[in-house]
Amino acid sequence: MENNFYMTRSDIMKCLETLNENMKLNNIFGEICLVGGAVMCLCYKSREVTRDIDAVFEPKSVMNKIIEDTAKDLNIPNDWLNDSVKGFLSNNAEFSEYQKLSNLTINVASPEYMLAMKCLSARADNTNEIEDIKYLIKVLNIHTYEEVEHIILKYYSAERFLIKTKYLLMEVLENVWN
Repeated sequence: MENNFYMTRSDIMKCLETLNENMKLNNIFGEICLVGGAVMCLCYKSREVTRDIDAVFEPKSVMNKIIEDTAKDLNIPNDWLNDSVKGFLSNNAEFSEYQKLSNLTINVASPEYMLAMKCLSARADNTNEIEDIKYLIKVLNIHTYEEVEHIILKYYSAERFLIKTKYLLMEVLENVWN
């Protein structure tokens, strides 16, 4: 993705609405489950922009072509919507319906699931990730590392949770409520 490409909340919705229109033209019905920065922009309004939309979607093979067509229509990068997040998905994932368009149902990750995903992928040098984690900790009114760990283990096995992430979260928690 180009370094200078960012999407605001309205850009995200314009892209998804255009995707829906292209699906309608092709008589395709689908579902998309949003995670990451797009959810932070759309649902929580905790940040102004995101670089792309991380999601999983069905029917995948058909939608990939329509996603490319949408990129061409809007003159945006082809990977504006991508499923590279699939490696972080949990079998216990929790999504709720955000909006139902004519041919596309848009679902978003629950706050707890978002926190678990953000923690699993957290890097100390990623300011957006850290700010998202802080925001979700406040939304969920979490005060201890044990509470965060309980949420993470609800979605992921302990083996996937790195020790460096534990220390990062302990540091984040020290700064959230002070």
